[in-house]
Amino acid sequence: MKFKLIISYFILLFILVSCSSSETVNDDEQKLISEKVITNSNNDSGVYLKVNFLPESIARYLVREQLANLDFPIDAIGETNEINGSISLDKNGNVISEKSIIVVNVNSLKSDNGRRDRYISRKSLETNTYPEVKIVVTKIENLTWPISKNGTGEIIIIGDMTAHGVTDQVAWNTTLNFNDNNIEGLAKTNFKFDKFEMDIPRVAIVLSVDDNIRLELDFNAEIIYLE
Repeated sequence: MKFKLIISYFILLFILVSCSSSETVNDDEQKLISEKVITNSNNDSGVYLKVNFLPESIARYLVREQLANLDFPIDAIGETNEINGSISLDKNGNVISEKSIIVVNVNSLKSDNGRRDRYISRKSLETNTYPEVKIVVTKIENLTWPISKNGTGEIIIIGDMTAHGVTDQVAWNTTLNFNDNNIEGLAKTNFKFDKFEMDIPRVAIVLSVDDNIRLELDFNAEIIYLE
């Protein structure tokens, strides 16, 4: 009889310990979930809406060149769809710059000529050292507020761009096409090679290269309202 009581006691003790451990795990899990929610909330603190760039967005460069085997100049065009980032605005339509960053993987730029791609990667952009271009958006001019649900618009996106280890301000003339919570746009800018301390390409098969780099962001983005 005493032996049965002892066995019963240990079984009861095991059940109590198991229940207690389960409750502890659940409490810990709940704490982690709560912390995650708080962290996410803090990350978007003060943000009224975000414009998130979608995977089908494309970044490209265009440079006018004269090849030795052609009688006319052409545009050398390189593209990549490896773009990540978003632009965050407050309730008054002002840019929150620390949360408005666009990153382009320039190591993945491709044109119609592999030799050109290798030259630009190794010599012009030095992508082994500077694989990304980062744009920190600081201001948007001429933006209609609140943002339109449909129609078109023209704005100027101003930001600090870091390329080839150099940071300088760049303004992008941008056309927009609104469709509910989706935006299609084309942002354009141009500058000389030395703005970001890059050398003009010089190779035997290229007679001349214009000292003018044109950049385009051909983007598709979604608008997410957080308030």
